[in-house]
Amino acid sequence: MRNDKCLGFRIRQRRHELRMSLEQLGHAIGCTYQQIQKYETGKNAIKATLLPTFATALDVPLTWFFEGLEA
Repeated sequence: MRNDKCLGFRIRQRRHELRMSLEQLGHAIGCTYQQIQKYETGKNAIKATLLPTFATALDVPLTWFFEGLEA
């Protein structure tokens, strides 16, 4: 699985664990729910500068994003 898709899948799983909607996550990071959907499906890559914002919104450490990803 490509890293973009793997990362998006993990974000989606965590969002679901938190019972957070696409709209809520989008609002928390400052983008639209459509953009969150593209991130979660791997259609758009997530910029590294957004990862701390995602980490805060999803209540995970920054290192969480890299667990299980191939180098």
